[in-house]
Amino acid sequence: MKQFTTLTLPYAYDALEPYIDKETMTLHHDKHHVTYTTKLNEALAKHPEMEVETVESLLMGLDLVPEDIRPAVRNHGGGHVNHAMFWEIMGGMAVG
Repeated sequence: MKQFTTLTLPYAYDALEPYIDKETMTLHHDKHHVTYTTKLNEALAKHPEMEVETVESLLMGLDLVPEDIRPAVRNHGGGHVNHAMFWEIMGGMAVG
């Protein structure tokens, strides 16, 4: 079964100051994003027979996800994707 990971933030936690402070970035990356990733992996571990390529393909085919883990996959998978996209988009605004 594929395990998803939270990638290292591609810039310093304080790179978006004064708009987004270091504490907020640390909280969202090290706590929220890590939790979404962990909970997604825990849900998928209940169905190791599932062949998962990407989180995006998993979310696009949500109707194929077993019902007992569908809410967790939707919520935690969505949170994982949204945070990963946020880090990438905000990287263009990072300084230093």
